[in-house]
Formats: sequence, structure tokens, C-alpha cells
Amino acid sequence: MVCACTLACAAVGLWIAGGFAVASEAVYPVERSATWFQRHVTCRLRTIWRRQNYGAENAQLRRANDILQMALQESERARAAQGGANDEKPMPRQTWIDAPVLSRGGTTGAKNFLRIGKGSSHGVREGAAVAVPDGLVGIVSEVSPHTCIVRLISDPSVKVSCEIETGDAALGAVYGIVSGRETTTVAQTDVTVLYFVNPLRISHLKNGFTPSPRARVVTSGMGGVFPKGLVVGYMLSDVRDDESKLEREADIAPAVDFPALEEVFIRREN
Repeated sequence: MVCACTLACAAVGLWIAGGFAVASEAVYPVERSATWFQRHVTCRLRTIWRRQNYGAENAQLRRANDILQMALQESERARAAQGGANDEKPMPRQTWIDAPVLSRGGTTGAKNFLRIGKGSSHGVREGAAVAVPDGLVGIVSEVSPHTCIVRLISDPSVKVSCEIETGDAALGAVYGIVSGRETTTVAQTDVTVLYFVNPLRISHLKNGFTPSPRARVVTSGMGGVFPKGLVVGYMLSDVRDDESKLEREADIAPAVDFPALEEVFIRREN
């Protein structure tokens, strides 16, 4: 500040004396430094700040969009359950509780459970269904006042009654039980263990059924655990006989990308 004031006073004196060129040269280093600082420091700081603001705004918009999609899907399921009537009762508010994913089972995130940042104080109960707009995630297995544990549908202990959308009215409904398979180790070192999650399996399928490629599999609503109409996955292969030859089964690709989950929705019964 002292140097700037001194240069400014000198420039004014030279200007009064008629030394325009000398005054301009005297002020040039200060102006040049200010310009460089603005272009290389201030501008980058503003860019970082704007990116952070844009990222926060995008996250808020995605969250709001997910909430709207969950409400819309719930309304569509309610309308379908009532036979498509337009005079259905309005859906209760906060049917789904949005909650952040705090941590995942295992260092790779490929294990079969999530720790969620909502608990009994927020209305979460054990046995509640957990989903996102893309489809079914799992079921709440343990609850504390502010957190809960969600078992993913990729866990072999979780069984989901499902229906395959065949698109054929003559064939009728095709039901089955979807369950996960054990996580398989594909590589191991002293530092990192890599995993991949096998496709889901749908079993107890009736004979004489050939699904269309990528046929959608949704929850049937039987058993009362999961609401009807939640997307579980998509058919990956033709129906085959299992080793016991007592039933038929097929592979399913999950509709949800489990390692990428950042927020989920927990169903609250009203």
C-alpha cells in the first residue's frame, strides 16, 4: 500500500509536470501486477467457488428430482392397484423417507449391506423396503435412533417375490423368487481384495416359459414386505433347469447400481 501510494503520488507529480510518458511507465508495474493477479489468482478462485456452487445446486436438483420420481411412481402404483381409477385418494405425504448412505459393507463397496443416516427417530422401522427411482435396493435389517442397516437384494438371505412382465396376456403372470448370490473373490494381494457381484437369480419359475430378452422383473407385492411394482432387474439369460431338476431359474441384472448409491428412500408405512 505504501509503495502504491508513493508511485501514485509520483505519477501525479509527473503528470502535472507534463511527463505523460514517464507517468505511464511509472504506473505500469502496478497495473501489470494487478492484471496478472486478477487473471491468474482471482479468476481461478472465482471458478473454484462457482464450481462448488454449481455442484451443490446440481446435487440439490438431483435430490429433488429423485423425490418427485418416487412420489410419481408411488402414485402410479396406487392408481394401478385401484384399476386405473382417476378418483383415487391422494397419497399420504412422506411415504418414502430420503436418507444418505453413510458407509458400505467392505472396502470395495461390493458387500451386501449399507449403513444409512436415518433411524427410528425419523420413522424408520425394521423390515421396511428401501428403493431409489431406478428400482429396489433392499430391506432394513437393523435400526438405531439415527442410523439403520440395509441388506441389499444381492444378499442371498434376502428373498423377493417378483413377477416377470411378459407382455403376453395369454401367458398370464409368471412369478418367481429373486435372491442374491455369494460375492466371489477374483483377485487378492497384500493390499487390496477385488470383488465382483454375481447377477441376481430368479427361481421357482413354471415350465414352458421363455422370457423375452431384457424382460423387466418387478416386485409382485406378495408377502407384504415389498410394495407391488418396484423394478428389481432385467432378464439376462434364458430359463434353465437347476442342478436338482426340481425347478427352473434364470439370471437377472439388478436395476440399481449398488456401489454408486449416495442416497436411498426408505418406505414408511402410514
